[in-house]
Amino acid sequence: ALEEVVKAEFHVHESGVAGAENIIFKKCDASEGNNGQQMAAKGLSGLPMAFVSIEGQGMDRYARELTGEKLSEFILVKLEPTTDEDVFPFSDELITDQYPVFVKFYEKWCSRCLAMKTAFENAASRMAGRVIFMEVECSSSDVAQGFCSLHNVDGYPTLKLMGAHFEKAVPFERDRSVQGILDFLNEHVPEEEEEEEGGEEIADGQEAKV
Repeated sequence: ALEEVVKAEFHVHESGVAGAENIIFKKCDASEGNNGQQMAAKGLSGLPMAFVSIEGQGMDRYARELTGEKLSEFILVKLEPTTDEDVFPFSDELITDQYPVFVKFYEKWCSRCLAMKTAFENAASRMAGRVIFMEVECSSSDVAQGFCSLHNVDGYPTLKLMGAHFEKAVPFERDRSVQGILDFLNEHVPEEEEEEEGGEEIADGQEAKV
């Protein structure tokens, strides 16, 4: 496993991506000192394990296969510049059977919501044309509050996939990283299906926003 981490470190530092040269790789040996006891106290088990922390994005546990290629990809995706142009403000009119909508329920005071902002925007740009990304600030209006109550939102951030052929909203219960979101959406929204059924409508909707 350490060899793969070394490979990932090399790939990241040689990628040329802005900020990649500042990524620091550290290791913690559970057999040294009282590291093992501290890890056990925090419920950390099942070695090896890796965590990635990027400023402004919080810390995510890396849960994919531990290879140099995949770990470096996971890290570099987090460094990509993002824009909110592909994230739509709340409108219940977007929820139809025409295309899937990935909804983030949030509040401005929520630090975890702020930490996943970049990941949400990055995933939105990558899924443009297949999935609409929409965010709802639950306390912003009575209509927004009603929409949040309808979907049983009792914590932030809450993410759910709805619309299209989904009879019920599908809750997102994975790590809130770019890769976690993309894996979830690729599993529930096959690319071929959306190209046939909803691609054109989504593209039109996004173009109208710009």
